[in-house]
Amino acid sequence: MDLILDEEKHMFALLEETYGVAETNTNKQLVRINRGGGWRRVQRFINDSEVQCYEILRMNQATFNSLYKILSEKYQLEETCHVYLEESVAMFLEMAGQDLSVRALAERYQHSSDTVNRKIDEVLSSLLKLAADIVKPERDEFASALDGTHVPVRPPSGNVDPFRGRKGEPTMNVLAICNFSMKFIYAYVGVPGRAHDTKVLTYCAKEEASFPHPPVGKYYLVDSGYPTRTGYLGPHRRARYHLDQFVRGGSPTNSRELFNRKHSGLRSVIERTFGIWKAKWRILDRKHPKYELNKWVKIVTATMALHNFIRDSNHEDCDFAHWERVEEYEHHGDEDDHVAYVPAGDRVMEAIRDSITEEMARERRLPY
Repeated sequence: MDLILDEEKHMFALLEETYGVAETNTNKQLVRINRGGGWRRVQRFINDSEVQCYEILRMNQATFNSLYKILSEKYQLEETCHVYLEESVAMFLEMAGQDLSVRALAERYQHSSDTVNRKIDEVLSSLLKLAADIVKPERDEFASALDGTHVPVRPPSGNVDPFRGRKGEPTMNVLAICNFSMKFIYAYVGVPGRAHDTKVLTYCAKEEASFPHPPVGKYYLVDSGYPTRTGYLGPHRRARYHLDQFVRGGSPTNSRELFNRKHSGLRSVIERTFGIWKAKWRILDRKHPKYELNKWVKIVTATMALHNFIRDSNHEDCDFAHWERVEEYEHHGDEDDHVAYVPAGDRVMEAIRDSITEEMARERRLPY
């Protein structure tokens, strides 16, 4: 027995010497040892190739430098003698932007899986603090659209049915409000996918202290999946609405279609915001997320903070530039995903909508 163990140790010593690999203490897996490899990888991103930095870390070099500095200076992210700040942040960004596993990150950055896990959690904690500061309305800001979308989820064991969303796949609901700069100003993440958007909104408006209620005389633009209530202006039902319907079917033929066309054009900002967010952070499209629900909710929230940080950076971003030009978009709301839930509207708000519609009809001389 001792002879076998001695031979095994000798084998690993030869492997380490020849190929740069060593045995881990826990499971005897082979892990390549290339000390400083992760640091050199990050240096290539932030100093050598702007294109590679953007494609892999999902932001340009100047934005990345601003991000790791603010996480350190304001949100308590610390480095260690073995892992620099830039490495920690890059590992998280590559995880979220490229949908990489901890094992893949450990190989690329030449750290143990335990170290990678710990650093991802530390960055996540700092990003959630950042989210609390930047995923909210700015002072006196109100120019917004509201909608819900779904992201895949790994539901708790034994509690799968409430999370079954579109096509029976487990999802969770994300209620979001954005401004016309395509920044999130509110998000409520983690409701099981079966819940209708309207029920989520009703809960948030009644129970969430941080929910930004529209001031008197203002309103959120919402789609037909929501009731037209005070503070929430929806389109006319049983009339063309989505932009692609007018592309295929021609210009509006009456005032209700004209109102819907204008409404859809303005409200498309929330759809395009979702589009940028999901395109940039590819982990959001994974059908079966690797993380348990509580951590997954935190990761999704962190990507929304990153979304806003990039938008605030004042540096050109290809994804935002692309989606600013997009007119046709995927419908992210769940109007067609679940059994219809259409509560009664608000007569006062419906009267406001009718007044706007009539004014449009007079200007364009269209039938009501």
